[in-house]
Amino acid sequence: MSQNRALWTRRRVLVGAAAAGAMTVALPVIGRGAGVETTMPDAPGWTDGAGNMRYRIDAHAKVTGAKVFPRDIRGRDMPGWPAETHHAMMLFATDATHVFEGIDLSALGQDFQPDRIVLAEDLAAAGLAATGFFASNLFATKGAVADFLGQPVAMLIYADFNRFATARSALTAETKVVKYGAESPARATKPYGAGRYTRVAGENPAGPDQYSVMLAGGVSPQSYDAAFNPVWSEPAADGDAAAQAAYHGAAIRQALAEGKLGKTYAQSFQTQSIEPMFMEPESGLAWYDAASGRLSMVIGVQSPDLSVQGIAGMVGKATDGFKVTEIDGQFLFMGGSFGAKDHTIFPLYAALAGLFGGGKTVRLAFNRFEQFQFGLKRHAFRVDSQLGVDPATGGFTAFVCDVDANGGGVANLSGAIAGVGAVASSAIYYMPQSDVTTVARQSIAVTAGSMRGFGSIQTMTAMEVLVDQVARDLGMDPFEIRQTNTLQTGWLTLTGNPTNGANRTPEVLAAMEKAALWADRAADKAAYEAANPGFAYGVGVACVMKKYGGGVDSSLGTVTLAADGGIAANCGASEMGTGVATAVARRVADHLGHLPDQVQLTARGLWDDLQLVAADNPWGISQADQDAQSANPRWTLVIDAETTASNGASACTQAPDIAAWVVLRCGLWPAARAIWSDGAFGGQSSGQFVTFADLRWVDGRLTAKGMQPLTLEQLAERAHRDGLVTGAMAHGANRWMWSTAQFTVNDDSFEVPIDALAIRRGGSEDWELLDRDKVTFPAAVTERIGASYFSTCGAVVAMGVDRISGETRLLAVHQVLECGRVLVPDIVQGMTEGGIAMGVGQALYEDLPLYEDGPGNGTWNLNSYRVPMSADLPLDRITVEVLPPLSETDAPKGMAELVMIPVVPGILNAICDAVGARVLSLPATPQKIMEAL
Repeated sequence: MSQNRALWTRRRVLVGAAAAGAMTVALPVIGRGAGVETTMPDAPGWTDGAGNMRYRIDAHAKVTGAKVFPRDIRGRDMPGWPAETHHAMMLFATDATHVFEGIDLSALGQDFQPDRIVLAEDLAAAGLAATGFFASNLFATKGAVADFLGQPVAMLIYADFNRFATARSALTAETKVVKYGAESPARATKPYGAGRYTRVAGENPAGPDQYSVMLAGGVSPQSYDAAFNPVWSEPAADGDAAAQAAYHGAAIRQALAEGKLGKTYAQSFQTQSIEPMFMEPESGLAWYDAASGRLSMVIGVQSPDLSVQGIAGMVGKATDGFKVTEIDGQFLFMGGSFGAKDHTIFPLYAALAGLFGGGKTVRLAFNRFEQFQFGLKRHAFRVDSQLGVDPATGGFTAFVCDVDANGGGVANLSGAIAGVGAVASSAIYYMPQSDVTTVARQSIAVTAGSMRGFGSIQTMTAMEVLVDQVARDLGMDPFEIRQTNTLQTGWLTLTGNPTNGANRTPEVLAAMEKAALWADRAADKAAYEAANPGFAYGVGVACVMKKYGGGVDSSLGTVTLAADGGIAANCGASEMGTGVATAVARRVADHLGHLPDQVQLTARGLWDDLQLVAADNPWGISQADQDAQSANPRWTLVIDAETTASNGASACTQAPDIAAWVVLRCGLWPAARAIWSDGAFGGQSSGQFVTFADLRWVDGRLTAKGMQPLTLEQLAERAHRDGLVTGAMAHGANRWMWSTAQFTVNDDSFEVPIDALAIRRGGSEDWELLDRDKVTFPAAVTERIGASYFSTCGAVVAMGVDRISGETRLLAVHQVLECGRVLVPDIVQGMTEGGIAMGVGQALYEDLPLYEDGPGNGTWNLNSYRVPMSADLPLDRITVEVLPPLSETDAPKGMAELVMIPVVPGILNAICDAVGARVLSLPATPQKIMEAL
């Protein structure tokens, strides 16, 4: 079991003053003695004899069936836990317009009744309630309508698996278990959020603007009307931010309506609700020891700290028998996530299973029916757009967009997702004037939340379809219109901020245009249609530029060097299948010339030696408060953020990268100079004149300016002997740019993009915490939707469409990707191919009805939900072209979400190219294609 526990991370929260809900966070280092190892398991063969990477470091454990996922674990696997595992299942509401009256389990017979039933009244009696981000009714209440379809109504706990399995099978899709009474109005509340993003450019596209979010701040509605539509402030040119936004927005809309900004193109586009369909349904294990007050858990989520904080809030006012003094959360790899295990409320239910488990280990593991019925979904969007275009040049003059998102039964991240969709709605284009509004609505649908694309895929698809239509109407080449209007380096985005670094979208478009799939389209069309009577051939293109990073990100990392040259690396991140540990290994090898022997993904407790304290609200802190608090040498914006928003390679690996650099600069470099200068190699005193910039790793040995190449073992031995730096621990905070700080080690001062640093010297295991000489944090104004990290991806798609039935065939896809420095090419290739497959599902097949006939009714599974199969994909004709970095100094960029987006509008545009049908509602089924014709 030690090998399996090696993949885990750990969070421990000490909960004090339970009646008041207060708590302190104490996340200590957990070692083998406590039953947890945070190192990766043995990965035989992951490197070749020369130290080159053959495959990702976690691959061997996964493909050989090691216990690495929460679903794999039972009580007997957990040292110190009750070995006997009990099993829990949940029942869900299938009706949200009739009064919930309770449950009737008589269909199970006497032999298969649960050993414990948990209802809303049991939670109330125990003083348990969801608070903070997760605030909602955990169970439907008798005598009232359920809050939404799929809301839990009860938890059933069984002491043995056989009775549990029989009961679950009997209850699956059973319609008479949950009882309903009189019809009653469905729950209706105000929206979860709404916002307005207005911009009027100045004379220069690079700024300054006349008005923008970056200049004036965010805007919310002053109220909602009876239909819960936003009511915006009265327009006023000299009013507050909301009044100014209303003034400029109204002016833009009126000018478009009156034709004063060229020709106006209008479009209403609808996207669907989608199931994330990760391989491993949500699962967890919990044990509550009432005597000690410890709640122990095994879970897999993208946001461990949020989950533990949510559980702590839930038990904050617990009564006797349920009071919790300590939460020990152990977090395993996720068997897929696609964003939907970020900010999920599932861990609270897993905790409830433990709390009501009678002192036993209890396992709550959804099957696929339950995951469909309760798990987070992709938001259905309606995107109403207007685009002003100069007919003579094809140049865009103004853009208006209204985004309406269905958030389902609980708020979750709906407001943020609608906002990200708004910011992304202009796609790759520069808009001199824009007015975008959002509203994220409550409904009785299954709760929608984070999913790969996070609002961007909905609005970017709408934009790329609209631009394609404009090009057709004006008789312009689709690449010409895109190159004419694409955002250039230094130009301001829809929110009024520039992108970070070079904008390489024009290069991506140029590469797409050169692709054989586009260049040879006429010949391919003739050949395909001749060989496939009745089918039309079409080629579509689409290109998107998507932000990566969560806006407030962090990185925690350590690198240590043993006396024999062994390297151990550690990173504060969650593994959801994206290969972040392998990316860490690559970045460490950049500086130390060798891949680490050991990579850990571990909990924040390891970082206690940094003694960090964080802002209460890194999003809303004022510049004055930030300046004052940053005088504390231990203060930072955020200590440990989620692994999300494609931030694995771009953000999570930052601190391990800098830690390795510090070991090189303060350990291996002085060790090399000492060896070169002490006569060991013929008195090469010129070693004293080697500069840090001269160092090069060649075939695993360090050299510079013709000096004798040194092995890592030689360098490590000397560094340990001389008491040089042999370990570094670093933390960095990012709010659309990295914090930077200056540190001094042995009279060597250097400035690096981190804000906290500790070192180890020689063979010591103690960390020496350094004070920073100076520090700079990103300006507080960057919180104003200042997204500045972007990567670009474009797709050229070939489709065959039956002119009679509307049947579609995906024939080929060529994607061009720009993502900075590629750390692990195979992972980028795999993510891109998987993203294309997911995009095909969204474009052509996947669709969940929102209400009574949707997943909330408990009958949905893969027999009714259509996902793309291998036969739906042209596996031998999917190609990926990755632009090389501008230089070897380029940082890695996030790309995991980006790569699934352009194929969706690319498919729609290819269908239109083939048969002239413009489908404006996803998925593009044969019926919709025929209706469009």
